[in-house]
Amino acid sequence: MYKILLISDTHGNLDAINEKAIQTKADFVIHAGDFGFYDETSIYHLSQRELRLLVTHSPFREKYNVTKLTEREKLIDIIYNHQLLGDFPDYITQKKQFVAPIYAVWGNHEDVQVLKNIRKNPCVNNLHLLDEEHFYKFHTNDELEFTLYGLGGNFLASKKLFDKPIAGGCGKVWSTLHQFGTLYKQIEHKGSPSIFVSHVSPGKEALLTRLITSFMPNLWISGHMGAPFTCVWNQFTIREMNEALDWLQVDIDFIETQYKLGLLSEEAAMAYELIKQPIPKKDYWFKKMWNINLPDIKDGYAILNFDNKRFSLETYSRGMQF
Repeated sequence: MYKILLISDTHGNLDAINEKAIQTKADFVIHAGDFGFYDETSIYHLSQRELRLLVTHSPFREKYNVTKLTEREKLIDIIYNHQLLGDFPDYITQKKQFVAPIYAVWGNHEDVQVLKNIRKNPCVNNLHLLDEEHFYKFHTNDELEFTLYGLGGNFLASKKLFDKPIAGGCGKVWSTLHQFGTLYKQIEHKGSPSIFVSHVSPGKEALLTRLITSFMPNLWISGHMGAPFTCVWNQFTIREMNEALDWLQVDIDFIETQYKLGLLSEEAAMAYELIKQPIPKKDYWFKKMWNINLPDIKDGYAILNFDNKRFSLETYSRGMQF
């Protein structure tokens, strides 16, 4: 049996992960992004907008009159004075330790340079990245129970899909077709019990949903939306069959152009081949796939149990405040 803590959008408040892991007695943690991958040098990598967001999304937002006109140096002073870059530097130096294994994708608000550094030199105990290079299998008595994989960042249906990973800068990160193709190559038993993790919600991105359908996960865990409750749904609980199929028929001409010109990497071309496959009218996988969109950690979390080859879910929320 596995008891898995599902959380998202800690934005640097990493001590909260330990608190919830101890409280719930979780075996391990799945984190759906906007983790808080910053270090002490990140202040020089972030755009003015990202610096401003660190302040306006903090508990100190009402203390300061921060606008688009606020000077960069003032923003930096506020961030340093209140340690708004978060706890991750203490985990890098091992001043602090995670009490349970954490499997995390990155969000759309992270420092790309920090991500590159920890991918090259994993230095944080109990932290495992979910990306195109890392795919995890969970066993009981040498029997494969389920697999866990993921890919974070924003998903932008634009030319940014053709960038080289890790794509982003100035405090923004997005995923690329190359990464999805690389990840797809690692999946050995498609359709066996599995969990896919992204930062972006599948309820917003039809192109991403169409792509991941070919990966055939049972559960898709995401964050990013900031809803006050965990949202659990299947495409066929919110749309009629024809509506769901129509929703997936998105414009892919901008990818087709690059493909025909031979400008896609082998891995990106593989991802495109998956996207353009006709959607089967019968037994299509996304009819069986359940989506779990998590709130920010300050608003709630979920517990995913795996026992006797069955997933079950518990959700906890601070709820709506009026």
